[in-house]
Amino acid sequence: MQSAHRGLLILPRPDLSSPLVDVVEWRLRAHDNLRLWGLRGGSPFHPKPRGAWIRQASSCDLPEICMDAIADGCQDFIWQVPAGRKLEDRVLDVLRVWQIAVQYSGLTPLDVRLGGATLGHESDEFMIAARLLSQGIFDAGADPTA
Repeated sequence: MQSAHRGLLILPRPDLSSPLVDVVEWRLRAHDNLRLWGLRGGSPFHPKPRGAWIRQASSCDLPEICMDAIADGCQDFIWQVPAGRKLEDRVLDVLRVWQIAVQYSGLTPLDVRLGGATLGHESDEFMIAARLLSQGIFDAGADPTA
């Protein structure tokens, strides 16, 4: 996963932002060079986020910022899963987005919640990624722009 250049790109989305939420679109390359894209929402009232939620939308749904996360003072990272993506690729996508969330939010790995508010109802990729993270297999300190 570290061998693929991530090419992180962050674009402001004033059309999705409001006085209650700042939204940016992000794009990055997955481990297999497929381009992932999603949104990050944050509260302008919280200079330092209290945490982050990482969620995904199916290929049929457009990603939407969760205002519950914003109201809690958390950043919301959501991306659209490409159609037909294999489970092992989805797991690595979760880990890639998790790494970006940790690096660019200034949060500790424990402050980043996989699956957002749906604890106990995580998809397979979120459960596997959480297990890998708990075993210390993935390095949060690696440079996500490399």
